[in-house]
Amino acid sequence: MDLTVLDVDVCVVGAGPTGLMAANVLEKLGVDAVVVDSKAGPTRESRALGLQARSVELYRQLGLAEEVLARRTLAAQLLPGVGPRSLGAVPLGRMGAAATAFPGIHILEQSANEEILAARLERRGRPVLWRHGFERLEQDDGGARVHLAGPDGPVRVGARYVIACDGAASPVRRQLGIGFPGGTNRHLFYVIDANAVTGLRDGISVRVTRDEFMLAFPMGPDGAGGRRVRLLGLLPAVAEDDAGAPPRVAEGRARSSLARGFGIHYGSSEWFSTYRVHHRVADVFRDGRVFLAGDAAHIHSPVGAQGMNTGLQDAHNLACKLADVLAGRMPEASLDRYQAERRPVALRLVSTTDRVFGVVTSPHPAAVFFRTRIAPVLMPVVARVVPRSPAGGRLFGYVSQLRIHYWMTEAERRRAESLRGPARAGRRGRVLGRRLPWVPLDGAEPDNHASLDALEWQVHAYGGSGVVPGRRLAERHGLPLREFPAAPRAGLPDGTAVVVRPDLFVAALERAATKRG
Repeated sequence: MDLTVLDVDVCVVGAGPTGLMAANVLEKLGVDAVVVDSKAGPTRESRALGLQARSVELYRQLGLAEEVLARRTLAAQLLPGVGPRSLGAVPLGRMGAAATAFPGIHILEQSANEEILAARLERRGRPVLWRHGFERLEQDDGGARVHLAGPDGPVRVGARYVIACDGAASPVRRQLGIGFPGGTNRHLFYVIDANAVTGLRDGISVRVTRDEFMLAFPMGPDGAGGRRVRLLGLLPAVAEDDAGAPPRVAEGRARSSLARGFGIHYGSSEWFSTYRVHHRVADVFRDGRVFLAGDAAHIHSPVGAQGMNTGLQDAHNLACKLADVLAGRMPEASLDRYQAERRPVALRLVSTTDRVFGVVTSPHPAAVFFRTRIAPVLMPVVARVVPRSPAGGRLFGYVSQLRIHYWMTEAERRRAESLRGPARAGRRGRVLGRRLPWVPLDGAEPDNHASLDALEWQVHAYGGSGVVPGRRLAERHGLPLREFPAAPRAGLPDGTAVVVRPDLFVAALERAATKRG
């Protein structure tokens, strides 16, 4: 039997959004990488569809933001409601305008994300190896060997590292024996990509009734003068059959539920499916030379449109770290930071979405009372007050994944773990360990993030007094120095100097010495 052998630095298993993002970042950073998938091409179903601001920033670093923005549908407001009524509007775009160049939630289905990312790899001479299914892998101190079933026979890929982005059922994770603990929501949910939808305002709608829950995401025009909308909902009182699997549920039942409970009607559907929500996080994100990312590492409910975004950011974080190690800029041990940074993000996300899902789906009398009596009173107040308060910006930061925090040193992490309550939270700075605050500029560059499109480590100095500590940091670490006006409202006052990683996170911070009078 003929055997094709490929040798690369990194083999990415799985060409969904996570794997394609990893491959694109590695390509831009000059890493010899290949991405493989058993599919014949990009996903055809819409599947995941919400892109958060932080993810669009990653696309910008790949030179793809303009294409993403041209193809997406912008959801500029959140519309909470009860039954057929919307109760106020939360302006997501306005709340995020001071924090990012890409406020709002950008609706771009998974299939389109995959097309954009796969096309870039094709243009760059690194096409996806479609129809190459994973069979097994071996690893030792010298590297890993990934065995694939290709269309023309077996293929073996030799790689220094492997990134498993092969979904929730991840064959790679299973072969490695990595646990995937968690739970499954007992309710059955439906998902519909519907055309000619009526009964909804423009924006993302979240509605509840005593027994049901519904999410709606705008997907643009349907081609016939109507509206195309993703509808997700709860089908109550559906028991598992004897085999423990969800029964088949006719689309007519979902259509009836939408009309009866929420006053929503639609014409045809492009996609209909039912599923159960799982909340799971892998025990570890690394096993030797193999790393887990995206759904292979964590899965959770669709609340907040976080899943695809978390996978994209896993991939970006890990690809930057691998490039640093392969180029000799960082030691091998620095790869352990991938799990240290990204697994806590997954754990928090799963915990948060699980709690929110519990509130909107629980049959407990207290939860029903909250949904039917308290929520209708609170929603209009929240919609009016929150966007005008500091809490609005914080809320957008959490939803858009702009407020993710990493402990930058082991000493910081140990200090944080030794604290409890408010004192622990107070240890987290506004800048260090966070994504670099976004600052729009009046000069040739649009903002202080533009120079980071190069995907390289940099030192930024803010204000005239920031130049001295900035030069000190630049000389100490051998990095280029960029100077910017002070931005005190963003947490970058005069005299601030920061080391910024390729993923836009601030790795070190110094302030100019202040004069004492």
